[in-house]
Amino acid sequence: MYKILRILNNSGVLVMDLKTKQELIFLGKGIGFGKRVNENVEAFQDSTAYVLKKENARGNSIQMVKSLDGVYIEIAGTILAEAKKVFSSVDDNILIPLADHIAFAIQRIQEHMEIRNPFSRELKVLFEKEYQVALTGKALILEKLQLEISDDEVGYITLHIHSAVTSTDIQNGIDTALLIRDSLKMVEQSVGGPIHTDSLSYSRLVTHLKYLLARLETGEAPNVDMSEYILANFPVSYGIANTVCDYLAKKVGKTITEVERSYLALHIERVREL
Repeated sequence: MYKILRILNNSGVLVMDLKTKQELIFLGKGIGFGKRVNENVEAFQDSTAYVLKKENARGNSIQMVKSLDGVYIEIAGTILAEAKKVFSSVDDNILIPLADHIAFAIQRIQEHMEIRNPFSRELKVLFEKEYQVALTGKALILEKLQLEISDDEVGYITLHIHSAVTSTDIQNGIDTALLIRDSLKMVEQSVGGPIHTDSLSYSRLVTHLKYLLARLETGEAPNVDMSEYILANFPVSYGIANTVCDYLAKKVGKTITEVERSYLALHIERVREL
C-alpha cells in the first residue's frame, strides 16, 4: 500500500511505501490523473517505480523531487526508458539528477544563457549509442515544452546516460572526453589542419582512443604486434602517436606499450590521408 505524497503530473506520483517507509516515484501514462495527496493506493498499473536514494551527488533526492516540476521528471523517466531499450543495464538512480539537469538547461534557455560543451563533437562519436538516446530526449523536450535544446546540451545528457549505463560518475565520462579531445588537437596540429569529423577514419580514431584508455585501466593489450611494420612504413604517424601516448601516459599514470603506440599510429595515418 502506498500513500501519495505529491502528484507530479498526470503521469507521475511521489509516494511512500507504508510498509517500508521508503519513498518512491511511479511514472506511467495517466497514473496521476484523479489522484489526491494523502490518498492510499494499493498499486499503480502499467508504471515504472523508481526508489529514491536519500542522497545523491547533487544533494537530497527527496527535496529535489519536491522542488522540480513534474514534467522534467517525466522527461527524464522517458529518456531512461529509451536507454533501457538499447542497453542491458541502466542505473535508475540518475532519474532525479537528470531531471534536475534538464530543468536547469531549460532555465538557461529561457534566460538566454548558453553554456558551451567543449567536447560535444567527441561525445557524439565516443558514446554513440548514448548520444542517440539523448537525441530522443531532445525531441521529447521539444514536444513537451516547445523548446529546442542545443547539441551542446545533448552532449551533457549523453554524459548522464553514459553514467547510468556504466555505473560510473559523470566526471569519468568528462575526463575521457577531455583526454580524447586533447589527443585529437595534437593530431590536428601535427597534420596541419582539422580532421574531417564526418569521416569514417575520424570515427575509428576516436573509438580507438576510447578503447586504448579502457585497456590501460584493465591491463589488456592488442593481440598482434605490428610495431616494426608501422615504424618502417609510417614513421611520421608513429612520431605523432608517440607524442599523444606520452601525453596520455602522463595523464593517467600508466605505461603505454610500443604495440599500443603502433596501432594508434595506424589510425593517425588514415586521417593523414584524408
